[in-house]
Amino acid sequence: MKNIVTISREYGSGGYEVGRKVAEAVNYKFYDKELIAHIAERFMIPETYVAATEEKEIRKNIFHEVFPVLAKSENEDADYIFREQGKFIVQLVEEGNCVIAGRRADYYLRDNPNALHLFFYADEDFKVERICREENCSAEEALKKIVDMDKRRRTSYEYVTARKWADRHNYDLMLCTSTLGIEKCVETIVNLLG
Repeated sequence: MKNIVTISREYGSGGYEVGRKVAEAVNYKFYDKELIAHIAERFMIPETYVAATEEKEIRKNIFHEVFPVLAKSENEDADYIFREQGKFIVQLVEEGNCVIAGRRADYYLRDNPNALHLFFYADEDFKVERICREENCSAEEALKKIVDMDKRRRTSYEYVTARKWADRHNYDLMLCTSTLGIEKCVETIVNLLG
């Protein structure tokens, strides 16, 4: 039986909302930005610093890849936080049933037989409409947010995992929220966990 759910998603797809509703429906703990607070507290550093690490533009340093002993990675702090976050997520799931949104949890828990890895995507119009409504912005602003946020997610995911973001091979199930709707996605996952 699966008692851990990882949620990966395109920005604006509603995957976060689905994850929260699933957690409520099956009485699982829900983690997302709470993980930032836990990491910050654990290492006694500001939450803003941990959050900025998630958001920063991350690049592979070829010199560091070829001569790791000689080169200091410009991403050294981010690398450390990502490693510690992964360890924390692995420890966290030992506490019981949970849904984890983002944070590369599907990768950190890839060998956990109790984890169900999900990816949510949607048509552009659906995502734009949701973001306009929820963030009170124009369609142009929403589209820019989608492009920027998905680029950050892809870059961070691929930097840490060396896997392709949104690749079907990384997930047990990929759901299109614009086709199925939020509630049908929730129902489908709850039934899988049932």
